[in-house]
Amino acid sequence: MVKKTIYAGTFLCLLGIALGGCSQQKEISQTPKPKAEFSPICEALIANADKEALRAAYTPLLAKQELLALVDEKYSLPQDYIPQDLVGQGKIRLRAETYQWMKTMQEAAKKDGINLFPISAYRSYAYQQGLKERTKNPAYVASPGHSQHQLGTAIDFNTVNTKDENIPALQWLKKHAGKYGFSLSFPKGKEAETGYPYEAWHYRYISKEGVALQDGFFGGNQHKMLLFLNSCLWTPEKTLGRIEPEDATTHIQDKK
Repeated sequence: MVKKTIYAGTFLCLLGIALGGCSQQKEISQTPKPKAEFSPICEALIANADKEALRAAYTPLLAKQELLALVDEKYSLPQDYIPQDLVGQGKIRLRAETYQWMKTMQEAAKKDGINLFPISAYRSYAYQQGLKERTKNPAYVASPGHSQHQLGTAIDFNTVNTKDENIPALQWLKKHAGKYGFSLSFPKGKEAETGYPYEAWHYRYISKEGVALQDGFFGGNQHKMLLFLNSCLWTPEKTLGRIEPEDATTHIQDKK
């Protein structure tokens, strides 16, 4: 996998364009998108946002673009994409940073009398393909390339039974997961937006800074934040997730 190189100046400039202005910079590595492409659709995603506060919240994420790739029913990962820092045991493997924070979160849950355990973590493209072919519940299984699990940052905790949404472990996660950089990917009532049914057990690590941005400017909506970052700020050359066959602007329009 080729590592992504992120130029802070470029993306701060792009952010400036999206928010209504950018100071001139020499030798910018990417050509900024025309402002017309950010308005009104992208502008609507950050309506009424405090411009300076948003910049401050976004800046720590400049080095985390791969971590924050948008993967859904339209944005896909390459078939050969495999995270380079997977750690863990047996079937439970995660990117190193995700694994570390999962362990920290498990310890905190244990102190509260909660047994928090992963039942599914990283899944390769091939594994997801086989799972899709075998499943009896296709609505709950993403197509290969379209699963957050391939990123190595998504975890199904304790259960995958829709009747278990109120079990203690999931209630604890709902209240505390954000403190450890985890976010519920497919919340109730957002099915049309995310493209997937409500999954009370599916959490994705987006970092504590990502959670702060998500909660502070996107109403706690992970998909909305990732859509803005990947479709409105980051150029296709720097975006891990690919969208086919529809263009990003159409995707944003669909999800408004």
